[in-house]
Amino acid sequence: MKSEIQNPKSEILVVGAGPAGASLAIRLAEKDFEVTLIERDNFPRQKLCGEFISPECLEHFRELNVLDEMFSVGGDRIAETVFYAPNGKNVSVSSEWFNAEAQNALSISRAEMDFRLLERAKKVGVKILEETQVVGLLSENGKICGVKAKNKRAETFEIAADLTIDATGRANVLGKSAEKAEGQRSKVKGRRSKLVGFKTHLKNVRLEKGRCEIYFFRGGYGGLSFVENNLANHCFLIKADVVKEFNGQTDKLVEEVIFQNKRAFETMRDAEAVFDWLAVSVESFGRKNLNPAPNLLSVGDAAAFIDPFTGSGMLMALQSAKILAEIIAENRFSTNRIAEIYETAHRRNFQNRLRICALMRRAAFMPNLAKLIISTLGFSEKSREILARATRRSFLFDKNK
Repeated sequence: MKSEIQNPKSEILVVGAGPAGASLAIRLAEKDFEVTLIERDNFPRQKLCGEFISPECLEHFRELNVLDEMFSVGGDRIAETVFYAPNGKNVSVSSEWFNAEAQNALSISRAEMDFRLLERAKKVGVKILEETQVVGLLSENGKICGVKAKNKRAETFEIAADLTIDATGRANVLGKSAEKAEGQRSKVKGRRSKLVGFKTHLKNVRLEKGRCEIYFFRGGYGGLSFVENNLANHCFLIKADVVKEFNGQTDKLVEEVIFQNKRAFETMRDAEAVFDWLAVSVESFGRKNLNPAPNLLSVGDAAAFIDPFTGSGMLMALQSAKILAEIIAENRFSTNRIAEIYETAHRRNFQNRLRICALMRRAAFMPNLAKLIISTLGFSEKSREILARATRRSFLFDKNK
């Protein structure tokens, strides 16, 4: 049989150096593939994110040999997440429910986490191209064979690859480009949503160490937890219609909408932002096209975007990267076979949790319903544990199925 991925030293191109792209590149390089990782930004850089690393992620960091580096950042160890209705009523979810051995979650900035993953990728031999933007796909005989890219000097060049991976996050840059080239409409399978995400780091917050707090308010929800340097990450997701009411005045939006949540007002009334608010529109949730074109696969948020308040986005990124790396290594003789097995494995691991989180999303954007659910769950710790674990539940990947 003639190999489509000729040998382990053939070129695999990963576009996007977030947790999914960087961890995939590391795993593939350690399996003796030649890997090029393209990133449009220059690390370290701030990134809009809840910056909550669930306990299960720590085992992935251990496998990637970056666990000590992550702990050295000085982020907060999160023992519990507390959900607050607008009137202050709350329920807590223990981090130990997700991984009894790891016990605590970890909260560190994406700037630090992504930078350390990128440095590890360099150490294992991944070729890194920062400040490089993909401007087009290369194809031959109906198959993607690389990309056309542009560097910070506006020089355009081509990179050939036996297999190209879209790890560009929610933007899904390569997948959309491939579908556009085929004259297709977007194949996003999730629910369309007109939302805006915001993030900054705050000083002078009144928050206990060791906990992440989630606040529900009109049109959305937000989270607060300490990261490194005694700063707290404040990230929230809100309906675009509510945002428009304030004509770009984010501070006023916080004061008049988010601070209607009693607990949010208590923790952040004296806080100050240490950098300008980051903002990004969020178009959709759910599963996307994993194989938008032959020899092109998607991973992480580019493959499926889960609701942030579940705290499982980082885990899905790292899990999907591990699954894909193992499939590529075991099926290098056929890119078609890789795509088929990846489709099955991704569905088996993530479909149920995506469905459950889609149902939970409805409550998250309806404060009165969130209040009712919080009050109800407050009577049963076991119910909270079952619901929390349902946002993570998956089946072990069996290559024989």
